[in-house]
Formats: sequence, structure tokens, C-alpha cells
Amino acid sequence: PSGHPHHVTNLENLASVLHARYSQTSSEIDLGETIRIRRQALSLCQLEHPDHGISKHNLANALEDRYKLSGSEIDLEDAIQLHREELILHPPGDSSRGRSLNSLAAALITRYRRFGSEDDLEMTIRLNREALALHTHGHPSRGTSLHNLANALDDRYSLTGSEIDLEDAIQLLREAVRLHPLGHPNRGSSLTSLAVVV
Repeated sequence: PSGHPHHVTNLENLASVLHARYSQTSSEIDLGETIRIRRQALSLCQLEHPDHGISKHNLANALEDRYKLSGSEIDLEDAIQLHREELILHPPGDSSRGRSLNSLAAALITRYRRFGSEDDLEMTIRLNREALALHTHGHPSRGTSLHNLANALDDRYSLTGSEIDLEDAIQLLREAVRLHPLGHPNRGSSLTSLAVVV
């Protein structure tokens, strides 16, 4: 019930199950309910609540999924704003900063690819560079950060024709492929991206 010390956690757990089912079934009803419950959970998480940041993150991800489904610009803008607010909660040195950087960058590159704002592209590259610097050799998210930055640089190469961006993207993707050996779930996407830019 509302007011129970585990109420927010229970709401987040229910939303996670519904979101997982949406991922399997593409049920718009499950996604809509996920967003409704995540909004409720966030409304109960004051700024000082330990789950405030992850609640913003989870709601933003659900809104991005609905944007991909419906093309709603409002959902994408809301997701970007939530990711921006989440990043503020994770200043330099915070263990969750890398995740927040990657999430905001992913939302901004989505908006760039739809509307073509060069500011979004430049911010995506800056955020991805910072995330990669945090995800040093041996970090489990390094491969993803390499891939994200390479794709953003390739987008800029397509826009400007910068050979430096193209060469940097190739080197980053080569490292990503090395980090994703045979059998790794991300190997296919890394190889595909490398094949596109080479």
C-alpha cells in the first residue's frame, strides 16, 4: 500500500516485469502500464530518495520504447529531459555516471537521426567520449562505449566528410570487435558496424 517503505520498490518491480513482457510481446498495453507505474514510482521518490535516479532512468527508457513504437516527439523529449536530470544526480566520480552518459547520448543520437540537429550530434560525441574514458580496459561496458562513439563519429563523417572521424570510427570498432569474441551477443553488431564504415 501507499506509504509502505517498500512501495516504490514494489512498483518498480511490477513495472520491470511488464516492461520485460512488452519486450517479448510488443504489447502496447503493457508498455503503457509500465510508463504509468514508473511515473507513479518517480512521483513517490523525492530527490533525496536512494531510488530517485534509477526511477528517472527506468521511466526514460520506457518512454524511448514508446517513441520507437509511435514516433511521439513528446515521449522522446521527455526521455531526454529525464536522462539530463539523471546525469546531474551522477557527478564525476559517481559509479553510475557512465551509464547515465551512455543513456543520454543514445537518446540524443535518436533525436539527431530524426531531426538532424548538429548540436545533438556534437553533444552525443562529447558524452560518448566521456563515457569511454570512464570505461577503461577491462570494464564490462567498454565494448558498448566503443561501439556508441564509433557510430556517432560515423554519423558526423556522413555529415561533414571528415576523414579523421572515419579513421577514428574504424579504430574504435576494431577494438570493439576484439572485445566481442565469437559467441559474444554484441559481436554481430560490432562486425556489421565495422563492415559499413570500412
